[in-house]
Amino acid sequence: FCSIHFVSTAPAARRCLAQTQLLGSLCAPMSAVCAERQSESPNERMEQKELVASVTVWTLAGRELAVVAPVPKDVASLKAVISAQCGIPVALQRLVEQDGDRVLDDEDESLQLECSDFLLVVDETPMSSWDHTENPCHAQLQIDGGVVKCPELRVDFVNVITKEPMRSGVHYFQFKMDHIGDEQWCGVVADPGQAGQSVPGRFSSIVDGLGSLHAQGHAVKQFAKLQPAGDVIGMLVDLDRDVPAIAFELNGTLQGACPIPKDTPLWVLTVVDTSQDHVELVKLPLADAPQESIEALRGALLEVSQGTKLTGWVGDAPDIDDIPPESWPSSGSDCEL
Repeated sequence: FCSIHFVSTAPAARRCLAQTQLLGSLCAPMSAVCAERQSESPNERMEQKELVASVTVWTLAGRELAVVAPVPKDVASLKAVISAQCGIPVALQRLVEQDGDRVLDDEDESLQLECSDFLLVVDETPMSSWDHTENPCHAQLQIDGGVVKCPELRVDFVNVITKEPMRSGVHYFQFKMDHIGDEQWCGVVADPGQAGQSVPGRFSSIVDGLGSLHAQGHAVKQFAKLQPAGDVIGMLVDLDRDVPAIAFELNGTLQGACPIPKDTPLWVLTVVDTSQDHVELVKLPLADAPQESIEALRGALLEVSQGTKLTGWVGDAPDIDDIPPESWPSSGSDCEL
């Protein structure tokens, strides 16, 4: 008998405390199970293995999520099966031994049947951590979790996306603008290939120094202008609605909300544009989202198609090398999709 207890941790700032509390409450009964098994004779344990060679995934409420049989050979294989059966991305899975002392970080580690109870914790940290390794311009970036700096920037801009996309659920993020040297675009993208320098958000559009909501090739609504440092852009994303939607706020004041693609993984994006740029991304509990933003997602959304058409939008963009720098926007602070 092998069991994996599944639990979702609290978002961001509360995750560590919640994880500690869960381990403290669950490890005792798991250890009791192990102690009972150790009292069995070797023959009894062997018969048990042969009769029940499977892994069962449960919720804390006792609802069975999945049965994995036969028992996978290693941690990576088990995570892959859990992902296929339960829809939990491998990158968000954290398997913890029953005594709570060790996280199974080694994907190649073999699974042992005897006393193989695990706690599966869903860790959403990769959804708010910038991807350094896979960014084509990684040598010019300094990344630490959700913080990105670029003192070695040698190109006009670099798009930076998160390690993992949002696939479902409701999520609240904040972009803390410690320094904006020129332009700032932040929001979500459906194409992880936009990381790096090959795809700017737009080539020639609104360049009046103001902020605006850009979505699907349109400038939808003017936003308040950002300051060079100190502003916080909030972003509330609801992927569980019949019509998924996103809302932006600046320093707690709603700027606008519009629909986003359905059934589409979305990566969080920011852009660094000068060597002084410094942006921090944090994922917060939904309770921290402004009520105005929550109500905006429930109400009438902005009609994207009614916005001003952007010329040279990424959807029909030519190769970056074919565009003279003087044709790029020279100023502006935009929150855009």
